[in-house]
Amino acid sequence: MPAGQKLSADTSRKGVSILRFTSQFSSNVILAKARAMYGNSLKASDFHELLHCHSVGEIAAYLKNNTCYASVLSEINESTIHRGHLEMLLRRKAFNDYAALGRYDTMVGMHLFDYLMQRIEIEQIIVCLRYMSAGHTSEFFFSMPMYFASHTRLDLPKMSRCTSYGELLEALSHTQYYDALAHLPPKDDGRIRLTEIENALYTQLSNMMYELISHTAGKAREELTNLYGARVDAQNVTRIIRLKRYFHAAPDEIRQNLLPNGHCLSPKVIDSMVEAPTADAVLDIFRSTRLGRRIPEGQREFVHDLDHRAPYFNACKHIHYSIHPRVVLLSYVTITDMEVDDIINVIEGVRYGLDPEQIKPMLVLAN
Repeated sequence: MPAGQKLSADTSRKGVSILRFTSQFSSNVILAKARAMYGNSLKASDFHELLHCHSVGEIAAYLKNNTCYASVLSEINESTIHRGHLEMLLRRKAFNDYAALGRYDTMVGMHLFDYLMQRIEIEQIIVCLRYMSAGHTSEFFFSMPMYFASHTRLDLPKMSRCTSYGELLEALSHTQYYDALAHLPPKDDGRIRLTEIENALYTQLSNMMYELISHTAGKAREELTNLYGARVDAQNVTRIIRLKRYFHAAPDEIRQNLLPNGHCLSPKVIDSMVEAPTADAVLDIFRSTRLGRRIPEGQREFVHDLDHRAPYFNACKHIHYSIHPRVVLLSYVTITDMEVDDIINVIEGVRYGLDPEQIKPMLVLAN
C-alpha cells in the first residue's frame, strides 16, 4: 500500500476519533448545563413563601430577591409593577433560558429551539385571532412578547394593526403558517374558525417535533417519544373536554380536531373519551389511565394546564436519569413551563384574594 494512502487512512481514523470525542464532550456540556439550570428552579419552600405574599408587589419582591428570576426583575419597582408586566417578565426569563440552551442544542443537532420558536409563534397567532374575534385586535400590541421579536419572522406590530382576516393573512404571507390559515377562511357569518385553526397549527408543530425525533435512535428516541407524546395526549384530552363542555360537539367533530401522534393513550382509550357522554366522564376515563395516574390525586381536578401538568412528572424522571442531552433539554423545557404556570397561578390567586390553602391545590411544584 502506498505511503500516502496509509497516511490518509490514519488521518481518517484520527478524524473519526476527534469527532466522537467532540460529540461526547458536547453531550456532557449540555447535560451539565441543563441540570445546573434545573438546580436553580424554585423549590416547594419558595412556593410556600409566595403563597403567603399579600400582593403582586410582594410576589415580585420575593422572586427578585430570592430566586433565579432576579435576572429579569432586577430593574423593576416591585411596589408599582402590574400583574401583566410581571407575567411577561417571567415568560421572558423562560425564553432566555431556552435561548441559552439553544446555543448548546445545535451541538447535538436537535434544533429544539426551532421547535420552541414555532410554538411561541403559534401561540401569538392564536392570541391575535382571539383579539380579532372579539373586535379588539389593537390590544394584541400590548400583549406581544417583544423579548423574542428579534428571533421571530412574525411581524408582530403589523399583526396588531390588522382589522380583518385577510389583512392578517397578508401579514403572515411570508411565513410557514400562511397555507394553514388560507385554507380555513372565516365562516359565512364572519366567525373565525379558531378551533380548526388551532388544530391545524398545532398539528404542524407536532409533525415538526416528530420529524426532529425521527433523527434520533435507540433509547433517546424512545424517551423523546414518550415525553413529547404525553404532551400531545394531554392536549387532546383537554380538547375533548373543552369541545364537549363548551361547544357540545359531536364525536365526529371532536375527532377532526385532535392532534396526531399521541403516545401514552391508546386509540381505544381516546375513542372512549370522544364517545363519552360528558366532559366529567372524559376526566374519569383519563384519571384511570397510566398517564392520568401520574398526576397526584389532589391535583387531578385542574385541567386548564393539563398539557403541562401531565408530562411534568415524566420530565422530572428524565432530567435526573436520562443520559441523552436531547431528552434532558426537552425535560427542562417541560419543567420550566410548569414552573411559570405555577407562579402565574399564585399571582392570580393572590390578586383575587384567595387563601393559600385555596391556591395550593392548583399548583404542582408546591406539593
